This record gives sequence, C-alpha cells and structure tokens, in this order.
Amino acid sequence: DGHRLRLTAKPVFKYTQARLPPGSCFAHPSLPEHARTTDTGTATMAAQPAERSFDVIVVGAGIMGSCAAHAAASRGARVLLLEQFDLLHQRGSSHGESRTIRATYPQPHYPPMVRLSRRLWDDAQRDSGYAVLTPTPHLDLGPRDDPAFLASVANGGATVLAPAAADAPRPAWAEAFRVPDGWAAASSELGGVMKATKAVAMFQALAAKMGAVVRDRTEVVDVARKGV
Repeated sequence: DGHRLRLTAKPVFKYTQARLPPGSCFAHPSLPEHARTTDTGTATMAAQPAERSFDVIVVGAGIMGSCAAHAAASRGARVLLLEQFDLLHQRGSSHGESRTIRATYPQPHYPPMVRLSRRLWDDAQRDSGYAVLTPTPHLDLGPRDDPAFLASVANGGATVLAPAAADAPRPAWAEAFRVPDGWAAASSELGGVMKATKAVAMFQALAAKMGAVVRDRTEVVDVARKGV
C-alpha cells in the first residue's frame, strides 16, 4: 500500500543467550553460526546491526510463529523471528511432550488442510532429520445419529466400525472405554501424536538454516507505520 512498518525491539536481558535442552535441534551441524549451540546447550546469536530491514517479522516463537518463520524463509523472504522469553519456554501453549492431530472435523474446510499439513510435516522432518510426528489411527466416538459426529466421519474419510457379533473378540479400544448405548465408533488413519516442544525447536532450526534471524529475550516495544 506504499507504506512500510518500523518495528522497535529491545533485549529483555543483558545477554543474548538462551539455555536450551541438550540435544536440541539447534545443535544441528548444518545450521548457520548465528543459531548454533555450544556443547553446553547455549544458543548464541551473532551480533546484528542496530537496524536492519526484513520482509517478514514474526513476533512470538511458539509453534505458530516458528512455522510462519520457516514458511516465509523457505520462500526466500528475509525473516526475523522474535521471542520475548527464552526459546522453548513453557509460558504458552506450545510446549510439552505431546499433541494430537486428526482429520475428523464437522467443518468441511479442516480435513483438506490437515491432509496438506501432513505432507508439510513429512517434508520438515525429512529436511531436519528429526522425527516429531508419530502417525497413529484415530478413534472417534459419538452418538450414532449426531449431526456433528456424522459430518466428522464423512469429512475426515473415517470408517464407521460395525458392532461386533456377540461371539466376536472385542476390539482393543473397547477395553479403554465404556461406550453408551446408541453411540458409534469411527476409525481414521490420519491421526497422529507429535512431540510439541521438539516440533517448535525443529521449525526454529529450519528457519535459521534457511537464513532467518532468530532472536530470543527480545521484546517488541513499538510498531510504527512510515511512508516509503
């Protein structure tokens, strides 16, 4: 629109170093020096000029911000990814041992997005050499005639499991749930479990590998619009 944004940020702490868990993605030998860890697990960012221009500045280095930085950098954009706390902190909703992924949603626009994202997850894991997503079958349970359940099954390409005969062995999942009368079960092969914190580290590492500048302990204090 003929304008640009000027972003002002300041370090939250005196030192531009972050303590990272041993074995973090940032120790990957192919990463640029400005985002590589030492043997002690400390990520040191190279000194940067006081003012630089970027095509994309992402504020917040959780899973959404880290993925956005990776996507922009992979398209050749000059990217800056900022985090006001330590990288891989536990103050938000992007940390932990596990998250699930599924394709069974009553909204029809979600399943195609999930199918595309699975390909993108596979690409990221291949490029990083990390395994953060474990594919698993996904089981949905719900009232047999419930519109949301039926829509989820149809949109997600799930298979409704027929009631077993009285003398047939019970499925393994039946031991874990007490299913009410009138409910049905549906199985989908597009389920999965992902390691949340490890996934964030993976995308941050990939973004840095593609040239993005990743800065932690840096707080955005002002965003101003300036004429070109």
